[in-house]
Amino acid sequence: MVPIQQIREELADSRARLNQVLNAVGDRWAAQVYSEGAQWNVRQLVTHLAISEAGMFSTAKAILKGGEGVPADFDLERYNRRSVEKNAEQTPEAARAALDQSRTEILAWMCDLTDEQLARSGRHASMQILTIEEFLRLIASHEKTHADDIARVLGVE
Repeated sequence: MVPIQQIREELADSRARLNQVLNAVGDRWAAQVYSEGAQWNVRQLVTHLAISEAGMFSTAKAILKGGEGVPADFDLERYNRRSVEKNAEQTPEAARAALDQSRTEILAWMCDLTDEQLARSGRHASMQILTIEEFLRLIASHEKTHADDIARVLGVE
């Protein structure tokens, strides 16, 4: 299977898992997911997912155009904290709509990517140098990891 098809499957699987978990949240959006670090609840974590997916996609597009990725002095922890704080009023429904919008854009953008373009690399917010392929796979794994964290806290299978 070619990388684009594999990535599409990974993105579809991670989104299906996230939607399965979020559909089971009910009235538990304020449930604490993390007790250390960001200490986000479910609603804040969904906001984080929407912001980070759009951010990683934006970075990957910039790399494809010849950019280096995020600046060398980028502070991921500060960015994550501040971006969720700035969007404190975002509803879960709005965050999910933003996730759907960015995923639609990502899938459309991927249609024309070549293997050479997938191999271009730049700096991710973690300071790792990643290929565009790795950025796309990270979007999926990041989403699945957080979905699984929410599921564990809420007791969702």
